[in-house]
Amino acid sequence: METNFLRLLPMLEDVKRFGILAGLGLALVALSLPARASADALPVVVSVQSPDGTRIVVSGEGALSYPRSGRLVQAESVTLVDGRLVFSGLSLLGGRITADQLVVPTSGFEQAGISGLTVEGQTPEGLPNQVIPLGEGGYVVALQESVDGQHRQLAGLFVHLGAKTGRLRAGTEILVGVPSAAPATSYVYPLAQQGEIIGCPFVPGSTHSPFVPPDNLPSDNAVDLAAPIGTPVYAVATGTIGPQIGSLDSADPQMEGLRVHLDTAGVHFYYAHLSRIDVVPGQYVEAGQQLGLSGSANGAAHLHFAQDVGNPAETVGALGACPFYQSYAEPWD
Repeated sequence: METNFLRLLPMLEDVKRFGILAGLGLALVALSLPARASADALPVVVSVQSPDGTRIVVSGEGALSYPRSGRLVQAESVTLVDGRLVFSGLSLLGGRITADQLVVPTSGFEQAGISGLTVEGQTPEGLPNQVIPLGEGGYVVALQESVDGQHRQLAGLFVHLGAKTGRLRAGTEILVGVPSAAPATSYVYPLAQQGEIIGCPFVPGSTHSPFVPPDNLPSDNAVDLAAPIGTPVYAVATGTIGPQIGSLDSADPQMEGLRVHLDTAGVHFYYAHLSRIDVVPGQYVEAGQQLGLSGSANGAAHLHFAQDVGNPAETVGALGACPFYQSYAEPWD
């Protein structure tokens, strides 16, 4: 027995008034679904959020058409198998984005995958966090591992519309396959005061780029946090001070100041342009312990903060301040 119905999950708390949805022109979702447990127990299949924060989410299994015409999202089938949400024959935006199969685990990030991905006739690899240009200033992110700076959340496909599409405004975001949300690892802020982000990871044309020297993660996978010279610098997590410490012995103004490596469970952190260091190699430090004082480089007072795994903008709680994150295979040392 099959039933067609719209399943709006409790996540609709973001939608303050149903009238807003009507104003957006978001048509109802038609899912051909076998009868089964309540919608609350099912992963999210599609999430659509407008620039004003209005959000609608849909959950279920079976053939998917969103809206009824399927002009935004279609799938031949959506199934929940062995803790994995599996989309087959997926099509978005009238075929501008297609995938043979998309697999999103209901918890964690293991076994996620996408095959047969095409974006406007191109065939990208579909690597985790890969940013793929979409016409009119939009973009697609495959297997996105961070949705916001407060939670780590896997999205099978994340689509940002750069221009009005049908009745959806420019800036609308469509997420396909978002079953898990877990609290982000809690880190101490690396400075005694909040600093404006003046440099972001992997920005083309800047020194934080894999396309210019020195081509390593301490330089590229980093944020620059503006801070007055002499601001206390803190350990973001409990760990051990690494052997690479002190001056870089370089006349390059971009390399001014002192550096500290902090090795923690699973992540190595790098602090640069300090004016003073208060720790020594091999020293065990607690989260929040002072490592030194901030300094300046290249004429700007700031802290250079990098890590070898994950997004440093997320670590400092300012994911939205930087362009979409994309990891690169570069050396750490």
